[in-house]
Amino acid sequence: MGDPVSTSEASQTRVLLVFPGSLFGGHWAEGPRVKPELVSLWSELRRAGFVVDVLDLEVEGGHPGDDAAREAFLARADELLAARPADLVVISCWSALQYSAAVAVAESVRRLQPAAVIAALGYHVSVRPDDFNDAGAPFDWLVVGEAEAAVVTVAAAVAGGDRETGVCHTLEGRPLSLDAEHVPDFAAYPYAGHDLSELGVFLSRGCPYNAPACLLRPGGGGWHAYPPHVAVAILNRLAELTPGRIDVLEGLASADRRDLTITVAGRPADLTRRDIDRLYEARLRLRLDVGTLSRELLSRTGQAPLPPQAVEHAVDLLTYANAKGLVTVAAFTFNQPGETRTSAAETLVALHDFVAAAPNTSVFLQAQSWAFLPAGDPVADIETPAARFGTHVVRPQWWKERTPAETAAKEVVASRDLADLPPGDDSYWRPRFDELRERLAGKLTAEARRGVRSHETLGAEAYGVPHGWWVEPRWH
Repeated sequence: MGDPVSTSEASQTRVLLVFPGSLFGGHWAEGPRVKPELVSLWSELRRAGFVVDVLDLEVEGGHPGDDAAREAFLARADELLAARPADLVVISCWSALQYSAAVAVAESVRRLQPAAVIAALGYHVSVRPDDFNDAGAPFDWLVVGEAEAAVVTVAAAVAGGDRETGVCHTLEGRPLSLDAEHVPDFAAYPYAGHDLSELGVFLSRGCPYNAPACLLRPGGGGWHAYPPHVAVAILNRLAELTPGRIDVLEGLASADRRDLTITVAGRPADLTRRDIDRLYEARLRLRLDVGTLSRELLSRTGQAPLPPQAVEHAVDLLTYANAKGLVTVAAFTFNQPGETRTSAAETLVALHDFVAAAPNTSVFLQAQSWAFLPAGDPVADIETPAARFGTHVVRPQWWKERTPAETAAKEVVASRDLADLPPGDDSYWRPRFDELRERLAGKLTAEARRGVRSHETLGAEAYGVPHGWWVEPRWH
């Protein structure tokens, strides 16, 4: 794409990063004030010498709920875009929820700043690039995969005089080196600041879920993470901003930060009892994305090679975390492709047994209906589950419709067994789940209600599990 640009050329090239928000997502699309993917991109562009600004339209304009609010949102977006002239505008379409807003913002940029080069990046760009390169589409560059190095390359091309518009090019990103030289600069990021309710950070690249939408396969070629000492340094820098909570994707138990509330997200297949011990010792919280406890569903869908063992392991982790007193949110997804009344009942029976056996608890239960978000090509997303299970996704391109996104994305008939129910109907699982959730909530320890680990022995004695009381001194 041309010779490397000089420092002076880079310093004269203005780059604007835009998070477009969501026109039809409402509060379902609500994200954090500080988007970690934009912090990383902003940091790398600044390191390369470019003049970078950020415009987060979700923060600036909220979540419009009707046509009048959407009109006001777009008018405000025009004002903010007009006040930020740029040579390169990079729009983050993180998911399908941002698609309609991303297109609207790109059209506004083309109208307000016709000479600007417009690029799009994000998961939706990676899995549905054809949504962005139709004839007449306002995008000049589509960045697929990890974005930082690719966007720096595009910015360098713009700085070097390559400012062609009207023709859409695709550039695949290469992995960013996760080391001390590439630490995201949260402190200087325009939308960061002190005392935010939460800050999210990615300490690795690669998704824990084996889906085509993931930019990198977990454990595969290219999957990488910050070394532990760098990860700890990142958390220490975030702590200086005194957020209410820090959310991280990967487990991190090597830093004891009693002044922070840190939540780690993971799946049962990726965790062991020893991981629970380390999370407890480090005073972290766990979000455990269980999904289902149905052997039948795991076997039918192929989500686990050994369904009985997978369910047994998930229940064991929940039981062990509960006995330790580790604050845990266990998340379940019903009505996913292949779900039947029998498979949903299997999960509910397993939860009933867990709730009944718990003398007290530090575990919170959450559940949602499955929502269709594109994760691969239409054959894999739509046609294959339809042929295998009778799954019917009523709105296979809901992100292009002027309709509330959550309702549209959840208009799904999971299987032939549920074809007699309206799409997205949750009556076959929701009432029983809510009852179990409330029963378990009534057993929460006082510490768990405050969001901190429990130093009680009742759960440990009931399960015969070594409790944190013996892992470390009681008083410290």
